[in-house]
Amino acid sequence: MPHRIFFITETEFTDPLQHYGDVEFILDFEDAAQVLRLWRNPHLGRSSREGAVISLASKNAVAIDNILQKIMNTFLTAEEEERLLNELKLLRFIGDHILPDVLERVNRNELQTVEDILQYIQELLRELKYEGTIDIQQLAEKLNQLKDIVDIEITDAFGRKKRISRENVMDLLGRILGRYLMKQISVAPIDEVQKRFSGSIRLKETYKSAVLRSQMIPPTSVKQEDIVRVKKDRRSLVYQIVDMSQSMSKTVFEGKMSRLDGALLTSLSLYYYFKMLNRRKRKRYDMFKLAVVPIRKGPTVIDDDKKMEHLLLTADAKGKTYMVQSVLKAIEHARKQHLDKNIDVQLTIVTDGMPNVPIRPFGFKTSKGLKRYFDEIETKTKPDTIECLIQLNGIFSSLKNDRSRNWNISYFLMGTEALRKKELYSHTQRMLKGITKPILIDPAQINKLGEQILRESILYG
Repeated sequence: MPHRIFFITETEFTDPLQHYGDVEFILDFEDAAQVLRLWRNPHLGRSSREGAVISLASKNAVAIDNILQKIMNTFLTAEEEERLLNELKLLRFIGDHILPDVLERVNRNELQTVEDILQYIQELLRELKYEGTIDIQQLAEKLNQLKDIVDIEITDAFGRKKRISRENVMDLLGRILGRYLMKQISVAPIDEVQKRFSGSIRLKETYKSAVLRSQMIPPTSVKQEDIVRVKKDRRSLVYQIVDMSQSMSKTVFEGKMSRLDGALLTSLSLYYYFKMLNRRKRKRYDMFKLAVVPIRKGPTVIDDDKKMEHLLLTADAKGKTYMVQSVLKAIEHARKQHLDKNIDVQLTIVTDGMPNVPIRPFGFKTSKGLKRYFDEIETKTKPDTIECLIQLNGIFSSLKNDRSRNWNISYFLMGTEALRKKELYSHTQRMLKGITKPILIDPAQINKLGEQILRESILYG
């Protein structure tokens, strides 16, 4: 039966969209967000509805085989046998006639939702006065529980449509977003020539600089500011620590993209951006590497394609903000997995709120000055959050004093300019005093988050 459905779909009603465009189809961040939403909720597109009908046809065929086996191999009473035969006739009629008709209507966009499909099937059965014993409610439950779909259908800003197979979604999104980020900002490779007071002199670049300054060839003189040197070759390991608490479910754009969607897509774009950068450098080792650490209960380090795909598919904004635990997880991973002292570690925290789950016992030295600050001010901030801020300050301060490697920290707060006047910002600013400064990101500009992270965390970190 499924083969008949497949034949009807592919031959009689070929999809006019399937050959439209190629991977460059996604044009911007919001288009990528649309794909992510469809991927995480596959019952939104027409292709999903086709997948539902095909899956129902498959289940229908299995039910027919089971009834046939039962009739042939089991002792049945006359009443039971008659009931099964009636059900068999009905299932065969559904498979041979009703489902092909349903699929044709789905292909023509006449049936828009799973509920429409179910209602249409029920109406057909009622019109035909088919008095079978099949449980229509059970049929409804089967439809609603269908998960396996063929692909995802999306529409771009110009109304063009394309179908993307589920297996290729992450790779497609990553490559497009990586290129999108590449267009936004061109980060200088780590061994690119820069004007510095250390390292070996690059004569060619120094000569060019002197020519441009003096506006003469050859230059009249070479000054200190003309001298271009090679920066020391070091590798960077970036941990993006992403808030996944309840507040991150707030929508950012009209297209219902949440703050979490934006943070996840930023992580994916950085992940592929670094991959492209490493390929261009053609070194025997990767100069940049990204790992994502979700801020949630029992945090884990996401550092490969399969884990990243699972995170994108299953991530949900809920619960409290386990930031202290997530930061410690990233530090533990860096110390265990990357023993080379020539690898710098960059902790990039993206959050829209305050941590609220401290750890006990706490093994780092805490700041008496920060404790005194919270004791002396009037605040509505909860004691657990204050304790978390004190703990984060202790962790960051210990990293700053760690001579085993370079630890860089950047702290991004999602919020409008009005946030600067609130306790959330002032407490965060005080907690980071002497370490770094909080970087405010307007949630409406979340599509620029990757660019800001690269500029603030890597270029100037």
